[in-house]
Amino acid sequence: MTSTVTTAAAKRAMRRPAGRRGALGLVLKYVLLVGYLAFALVPIVWMVSAAFKSREDVLTVPVQWIPREWHPENFVNALFEPRFTGHSFAEFLWNSTLVATITALAAVILSILVGYGFAKFHFAGREGLMWTLLGSTLLPFSSVVIPLFLIIKSIGTFDTLWALIVPFVVSGQAIFISRQFLRAIPEDYLEAARLDGASELRVFRTVILPLSGPVITTVAVMTFMTSWTMFLWPLVVESSQGNFTAPLGLSLLGIGATFQTDYQVWMAGATIAVLPPLLFFLILERPYMRGLEAMSGLK
Repeated sequence: MTSTVTTAAAKRAMRRPAGRRGALGLVLKYVLLVGYLAFALVPIVWMVSAAFKSREDVLTVPVQWIPREWHPENFVNALFEPRFTGHSFAEFLWNSTLVATITALAAVILSILVGYGFAKFHFAGREGLMWTLLGSTLLPFSSVVIPLFLIIKSIGTFDTLWALIVPFVVSGQAIFISRQFLRAIPEDYLEAARLDGASELRVFRTVILPLSGPVITTVAVMTFMTSWTMFLWPLVVESSQGNFTAPLGLSLLGIGATFQTDYQVWMAGATIAVLPPLLFFLILERPYMRGLEAMSGLK
């Protein structure tokens, strides 16, 4: 009896330090998360705050997080005030929206089609070709800018919006993600459709597509965000300001008519430029997260 009591007391004594260590670890984890969140949010909060200030108040030290005087007209100036050759930031936003939307739609269609071929059909060199496509994503984009530029120049799409779309409708990463997801679809579903006389195109349309919602959303979000934030490639292939996208347009907003830096207009434009991709992500957040969860367990 005494030994039993002693053993129970010893176990309780061992659990106490472990419980304290667990609580300390949890507190440390939350401190680190809050610190990282603050580090990430402070520039965004400053950007939004500066967008409502006058030019003089933006440069005030110490920083005034709440503007003394609110200037919502900064957003109107950022959107519609022509800069240099008469083009407004609203035009650049439209170009970005058009390019990102078309690129995302095309990338979804092509990646699902190609991924279906890699996942469900057997042909010589399938694995080697798949790993070659995946390996191409490891190359830094700056290393392929010149070959891409020469291709775009040769097919006559230089200085057009198509130059921002064509090179990115096929992505090794999107194809790999699609292939991994489609591999998990049971072959029995496809065989049942084929036994009913369905063609491969109908199998794809009636079986594969309805089951591919999560991966379609994942590819669409990834492609849209990549296209929207791209700066180097539009800078290389677009020489007419009418074809500039939002990231390039932001470079024009900072300089006013007197060649002084209009920080308040610049920050207003940056705030506006953040909204479309943020809205796109929020709309597709749930299916996007479901897609990531579904693919995280695939081998």
